[in-house]
This record gives sequence, structure tokens and C-alpha cells, in this order.
Amino acid sequence: MGGAQRFLYELVTHLDAQMYVILVAAGRNGELFEKLFKKDIKTARIRNFSNIPGIKNFLAFIEIFNLLRKFRPDILYLLSSEAGFIGSLAGSFYSLLFWRENLKIIYRIGGWAFKEPHNIFIKKIYLWSEKFSSVLKDIIIVNSEFDRQLAIKNKITKPNKITTIYNGISLNEIKFFLTEEAKKFINSKILYSKFYILNSILIGTIANLYKNKGLEFLVKTMSVIKGQMSNVTLMIIGDGPERKNLEKLIKKYKLKNNVFLLGAIPDAYKYLKALDLFVLPSIKEGQPWVILEAMAAEVPIVATNIAGIPEMIENGKSGLLVEPADPAALANAIEKMLAHPSLAQECIKNASIVVKEKFNITEMMEKNEKLF
Repeated sequence: MGGAQRFLYELVTHLDAQMYVILVAAGRNGELFEKLFKKDIKTARIRNFSNIPGIKNFLAFIEIFNLLRKFRPDILYLLSSEAGFIGSLAGSFYSLLFWRENLKIIYRIGGWAFKEPHNIFIKKIYLWSEKFSSVLKDIIIVNSEFDRQLAIKNKITKPNKITTIYNGISLNEIKFFLTEEAKKFINSKILYSKFYILNSILIGTIANLYKNKGLEFLVKTMSVIKGQMSNVTLMIIGDGPERKNLEKLIKKYKLKNNVFLLGAIPDAYKYLKALDLFVLPSIKEGQPWVILEAMAAEVPIVATNIAGIPEMIENGKSGLLVEPADPAALANAIEKMLAHPSLAQECIKNASIVVKEKFNITEMMEKNEKLF
């Protein structure tokens, strides 16, 4: 699941079933629907979600309108740019036709689409769609102060209409495999039977293979590190459209025995303790869940200095931050963390405190329920 799906799952599964009647509507089938089914949460599939303007957007509008008409909710909670735009139109039309229904529209965005690596025309479309639809929303939630200030700077909405609520995890609920067990599982996913990772230094990341994640720069970084630290291995858990490009880079830099694409693994966070270092090289982010999970797993972290990440990781204190799209800087940070165990332990200690005090599920839920 991506960040929006993960947030949605955490939100609805931590609401009191005696207080809230919930319907989750989403595009496509997949892990989200499977997990919600196990929790006995009612779901509906929206068949026509599309990020390309056209007839499908109109059909998705009708689907959402019909769901509202049948379910008659008090709150319409929208996640992602597409759901935010189409959903707010459908919700407003529903309120206009059924004026006795006091529907409130909440929009939660985990990173603005107009900051993604699109051409300038596409970015403008995303920006203006956010501005246009913001007047239809009662409140907008972002998960970092960076994105709140970005919205204010771009005049998406008035400052008093947008609020920051950090993602939060429950340290009591999140369970990790022990280091040796996790390493054995990771090793079983590597196709080359002669390769064994237990005696190597293992760097890893968990990410959908999208351009935004900057994984190409991490692979290039490994070509730098390989010449200085031959026993370092990189594993990438996740799948997506960038896989072929990453495979080409691995071949180009002769990293067949150093970089492994393990594909999608359910509940991948459980294996974080296999890592000697977690790295997130993103070029665009919101407030990534996987960093919270790495903090909870007590694994040292190197990440890029973008969006909400500096609000999670203090450079040199709870992890190391580098500028995005810079393989040399990323290599230096990785080598520094691996070469200085005392620094790694200090960062682990401080990150553990931060995730407990600042990014806990209780605070996330209380702030959302206050809005409800």
C-alpha cells in the first residue's frame, strides 16, 4: 500500500466502531481491500478513477455521488489529489441537491501533486485543480508543516482552513522479526543461490518503484560505495513502473551481486531489523510512514532533506540528511553512518524517543476525531 492507503487503513481501524459507521470507497482491488475485509469494515470499489482528464472522471463523479446518496454520511473524507477533486465536486453537488444533509468535506493530502516531477503544464493543472476545489472543502489536512506552508505560499486556501496532523504509529501494535530471522527471510528472496547476506553489511529501502522515490540515485550511489566497501549489499523491497529502469542501471554499473530488487512483500516493515542501515533517497515526499517504521525498528537512517522528512529526522542527531538527486552526497552519508557505530547508536536512541513522543497513533487519532 502507498502512503494514502496506509493512512486510511490506520485511521478507520483505530476509530471506535460503536461511535462511527464507516464505508471505505477506493479504486482498484488489492491489499487495502483485503486488510479491511479482515477487519469487517465495509468497502465499495470506484471503478472509474483516472488521473487522465476524460469520461472516466465524470463516471467516477457519478459513482461517488451515488454512494453518498445511498450511505448518507455526515463526513466525506477524501485522500489523494484525484479523490480530492472529483470527491469534493460530488460531495458539493450532493449537498446542493439534498440541502437538508449537512455533509462536511475533509481533504487530507500526503504531498502535493504539483511538486511531483511532471512537466510545467501538468504541474499547473494540479495546482489550479487544488485551488478550484479548495473552496468546496471544509478543512484541508496535510501531514507536514512544510506542505502547509507550501499551500499557503501557493494560495491554495486560507491559512485557517488548513491544518497539520502528523502520521502516527503504535509501538505496541507494530511487530518486527528479530535480526537473524529477518536476514534469513531476505536471503530467501534473493534468486542467486550462491549468495548469502548474513555476513555482509545490508542497506535497504522499502518503496513503491516510482520516479518520486529517487531509487535510481541510490543504485548509482552503490556504484560509488562498491569501490570502497566491497561487502555492502543493497536490497530494495517494492515494485512499480521504475523496475525495468533500475534493472538497466544495475546491469550498467555491474551491481548484479550488490543490488537486489526483491519485489513487493506484504508487511515489509516486519523485516527492517535485517538492515544495518535504512536509506530513503526520495526526490518528492510527504511524511513517509516507512521512516517512522525504521525509527521504531531501531535502525539508523539516511534520507533526503525534503518536504516533511526534516520534521521527522534531525540531521546528525536522529539520522543523516542529504540533498536529493546527489549520489556522491548520499554515498558520503552512508559511509559515515556505517563507519561510526557510536553515531549510529546515538541516532537510533534519539529517533526512538522522537517516534514515541511526536509521531504516535494516539495523537493522530485525537486530532482527527476533534475535527469530526
